[in-house]
Amino acid sequence: MRSIAASSFDQYGLLSGASPLYAASILLAFVAFGIAVRQRNPSAAGAAILAMIICQRLPRALSTEAPMYAWTYKHLGVVDHVQQSHSLAHGVDVYNGWPGLFVVTAWISDLTGVAPTAVAHWFTPVYHVILAALVFAAARAWRLSRDESLVSTFLVVTLNWVEQDYFAPQAIGMLLTVGIIALLGLSDKKPTGTVPLLILFGALAITHQLTPYWVLGASCLLVLGRKLKPWWIVLLMAAILGGFLVYNFDVLSGYTLLSGDVADNASTNGSGHVGMAGQVFSSSVMRILTVGMWGTTAIVLLLRWRRGREFWAPAVLAFSPILILGGQNYGGEAVFRVFLYSLPGCAFVLAPGIVVGLRAGWKRFASTFVALAVATAMAAQATTANWYTNLIGGPQVAVAGEVLAGDVYPAYVTPLVPVWPERSTGDYVRFAEFTDTFDHSLMFQPGLLGRSFASESDYRQLMGLIEARNRPTYLVLSEPMRAFGAYFGLFPGEAITNLAQRLRSDPRWRVVDERPGVWVYLYPSEN
Repeated sequence: MRSIAASSFDQYGLLSGASPLYAASILLAFVAFGIAVRQRNPSAAGAAILAMIICQRLPRALSTEAPMYAWTYKHLGVVDHVQQSHSLAHGVDVYNGWPGLFVVTAWISDLTGVAPTAVAHWFTPVYHVILAALVFAAARAWRLSRDESLVSTFLVVTLNWVEQDYFAPQAIGMLLTVGIIALLGLSDKKPTGTVPLLILFGALAITHQLTPYWVLGASCLLVLGRKLKPWWIVLLMAAILGGFLVYNFDVLSGYTLLSGDVADNASTNGSGHVGMAGQVFSSSVMRILTVGMWGTTAIVLLLRWRRGREFWAPAVLAFSPILILGGQNYGGEAVFRVFLYSLPGCAFVLAPGIVVGLRAGWKRFASTFVALAVATAMAAQATTANWYTNLIGGPQVAVAGEVLAGDVYPAYVTPLVPVWPERSTGDYVRFAEFTDTFDHSLMFQPGLLGRSFASESDYRQLMGLIEARNRPTYLVLSEPMRAFGAYFGLFPGEAITNLAQRLRSDPRWRVVDERPGVWVYLYPSEN
């Protein structure tokens, strides 16, 4: 654990940057699980799953000084606004339109005295413990054996490289979804838990924008296959979604709701940029792992179909998320959501074969064990690849809050790239009411991508954008931005140093704050 906190940037991620014992701990957790399944020891298998959660997820809380990911702070800002104003800023952004996580967190924080930041900091390991319990229950509801359910749980816990497990509506939406999947599994032959299912779906509908539409689509497919009772429950689910869509129509009117462009929707928000060798390697690992899981699941389902065994319902759970790509690209993240949503269904399909393989003769056992070990290693690499580009330090959090609470308003608060505690307090609302783009990253503005700011022409390009705003602009630079930009191929590593030097030498800018690893400059426009 100490090696993780003290490690320096490594382009291949945390497995390479930390002590080799960190990678060994993940491997040992896998070995323990494989042996436990072979020896039919469910207690040891459960302990190995817990060990995997500790190894992969606990460092997020113990080895960092503040919650990771810039996006976390957008969510904390909404919570803070609810706590301070006791209301929602509906229409300001999409988060206030789907407030489930935020209002519950504000209530729990007020009730217990635990700061929302502390909740966010410890969210990931606690989330995975709850997710593991829910996946096991859902697998049992879909009539998998105890050991098959343990394998399903291990796969979901271990292979989830998408990292949608921080303090975010998507994470809570996933927990609610797995609970719904459990109730769907109990309702294939007769109505079971219809009211609880609708309650969970209602909670999901007010928590996340995308997930309930996939759940509704999957439920409709189960009804078509006569695997969900009562059939009319999908009508009530659609009514819930329709009502909430009308409520948020003013927020959604600026977005493309249904594009139909599958190729574009399958592209990611990092497409077109070639980063460091480590980034290219990790991205390839993610793709191979994803395609491998989907391909293996498809083969197993094909064999089930040819042998006359049940395949429709498992296929719906595993592959219905692909329908998302026919609707939206979700800001370049739709393909990641497809993998996340398909993970429980694929795990349910693959688990029986893995149990048989781990308990077979030595040759089949060895091949199953090695294949699962390779998948575990690939998932560990994919999960920890972006560790250093997503770290947020305490000084950054403090400065971000002070800027939002300051007297310079309305203003733009512009980070060079999106590695900054954006909208970290409820004060962000007044900035967002001025313009929702007040904190958009500078590097993605026209003409700036790839510039090193070593030349005067680079700097003039930047100043042209700043001056055209006719409003004060805070420009934020930080050490994590240096790593982020170089890692993803957005700009050379020296761009931060070059730009900082030019800002200091330009009398139109003044230094607002300088702390370890973070610098804030202000361009006080007179207009």
